[in-house]
Amino acid sequence: MQKIDWHHYAIRIVVAVLSLVGVFCLFHFVLEQYIVSVETEIAYLGYWGPVLFISLFILCTSIMFPESIFALAAGAIFGIWWGLLWITIAGVLASFFIFIIGRHVFRKPVERLLTLHPKLQSFVESASSFRIIALLRLSPFNFSVLCYLASTSKIKFSSYAFASIAMAPGFLSTTYIGYAAKHAADLAKFYKETGKLPPEDSIVHEITLYGGLIVAVTVSIVIAKVALKSVKNYSKLQ
Repeated sequence: MQKIDWHHYAIRIVVAVLSLVGVFCLFHFVLEQYIVSVETEIAYLGYWGPVLFISLFILCTSIMFPESIFALAAGAIFGIWWGLLWITIAGVLASFFIFIIGRHVFRKPVERLLTLHPKLQSFVESASSFRIIALLRLSPFNFSVLCYLASTSKIKFSSYAFASIAMAPGFLSTTYIGYAAKHAADLAKFYKETGKLPPEDSIVHEITLYGGLIVAVTVSIVIAKVALKSVKNYSKLQ
């Protein structure tokens, strides 16, 4: 029976907590004066708000901007479930866009670059199946890099497209952190102004919210760990 590396999981959870604290500080001490106007603009845009968000995600991730920043923003702006929906749609569409331009526009330059890095080239050759791409989507592998590398592999677009859906679990924990940090910032602001919790809030709600966050982060860490191990085992068999 394999021994569970609790130390590894503890480190990941601490990193997630620190991320939550960092995003909370960003909202509370830096962005607080802009939050109301941003929320007003998003509400004014209506359905165009998500469209703008998705468009920015596609544009920015195609030039290697971290997708995690958008996932945090999605949770803060749209809430957990709407945020997860929009970030997943954005991620899937962006993965399609990057794959297409990578295969038809940047393929030769990337292939020339890969010849200088045999290990990376070997990795690309192994990443030519639905299973590997799906597992890598579940792992903390860089979003944009994976899209560009996959575009130079032999994987069919249909297999790649279905595998891209596997990015949703990873987005959940990050979106949740963004939502929880924004909620905590709003709560701190309200308490500072009134000296009490909002009428619609309660201690039970807060415990449930942050308990759910711990569960979401823990599950995503476990899934990522299992996915990475599966990728390594699969690569050894090739």
